[in-house]
Amino acid sequence: MLHKIAVFSDVHGNMSALDAVLKDARQYEVTDYWFLGDLFLPGPGAEQLYETVASLHPAVWLQGNWEQEINSIVNGEADFDDPSEVYLSRLTEYLINKLSPKHYKELIQRPISTTITVNGLNFGLSHNRSDRSTGHDLFPAEKQINFDHLAGNKDILLYGHTHQQVMRTSSKGQLIINPGATGQPYSPYPKLMADQRACYVILTVDDDSRITVDFRKVDYDIDKEIELAQMNNLPYINLYEHLRKTGFTVTHDQKLLKKVNSKYHYKREVRNFFEK
Repeated sequence: MLHKIAVFSDVHGNMSALDAVLKDARQYEVTDYWFLGDLFLPGPGAEQLYETVASLHPAVWLQGNWEQEINSIVNGEADFDDPSEVYLSRLTEYLINKLSPKHYKELIQRPISTTITVNGLNFGLSHNRSDRSTGHDLFPAEKQINFDHLAGNKDILLYGHTHQQVMRTSSKGQLIINPGATGQPYSPYPKLMADQRACYVILTVDDDSRITVDFRKVDYDIDKEIELAQMNNLPYINLYEHLRKTGFTVTHDQKLLKKVNSKYHYKREVRNFFEK
């Protein structure tokens, strides 16, 4: 049987981008979906976003480092003296007020890596490394040994996290693929960073174990996504608008976040919410 698999990652709460990707994938009559983690935040998507992915019945659904960070905050591990932690905590408060408890529990119980075999090809899938969902180990310019470690004994390796589309090989020739970010594309190169189309990849695997890789980039209405965030009273709305229009995050901009947190009393709010 011919398999056509849409692989997507790093939606980050961007419902508009995911809708555009799924519309594009349907035109190519994909037979399955694999999701590599980081579904939520900093975008406004919550319960509807979860239900959209669930409706696909993906054979692979991983959690990423943002899901793990969300869970650590819910478990009381946030440092509210750190502006970035306050930022993530306020966004987490927004999310868990809009996501059903059942779906939240399912979210944090998903694995960060898995394996699957399709027509004789063994796939390894992870958000970042198979044993760790975060880190810079697999950024495209990192050392070859990091990708050889990722490959292990699998034929094809798929990972997300870096938000950049990648196709390369291990030293042995195993194929390594990153579909890029559906909701938050990134490039360190300015001219390419300006392209904020939603990214994913379609894998076609035939009965003879031959694979074809089609990297996709899909336009979507960024203004509509910003309006959706405004309608849902997303915290840090001005920062989200900047993110959607430029691609640049503020997650680690301590000076800016400290200023915004102070203006809207977010530190006090999250402390009251998570410590009660």
